[in-house]
Amino acid sequence: MSERFETRGEIGHSIAGVRDQLSVQARVFTVAVGLSVVVLGFLYYQYMGLAEKYADLQAAHARIEAQLEAAISNVAKVKLDTEQSRVDAQEVKSLLESALKPPGPPTSASFPGWLGIRADGPKEAKALIDQYKTPVWIYATSPIE
Repeated sequence: MSERFETRGEIGHSIAGVRDQLSVQARVFTVAVGLSVVVLGFLYYQYMGLAEKYADLQAAHARIEAQLEAAISNVAKVKLDTEQSRVDAQEVKSLLESALKPPGPPTSASFPGWLGIRADGPKEAKALIDQYKTPVWIYATSPIE
């Protein structure tokens, strides 16, 4: 398949053809290298953007973890305070119940400085009022059932 060249013109013509082929291949290679540089540059740019986004996500994740830990500790404190409040509320309730519990029947010591007299009916109360010539205060208790 190879031909013998007999003149300089044929040799020059064949060398020009090879030169043209190499020129076309060099242009194709140059375009391919240019495109690959552009594509690799774009991919590097995308990678750097993703790396920044990943770093931002890691920072946000760490911040959220810290907030969760703080919330968990606050909930634990609130739980302890709530339990203590329940104990305190039980104590206050028992103190209130004992303070609001009505005392037994009144005695002469119920109203210091005052005389306590027991009257079982209206006649005795009228006799008490008549006994003292000044106004009299009468404190009554509810009947015991």
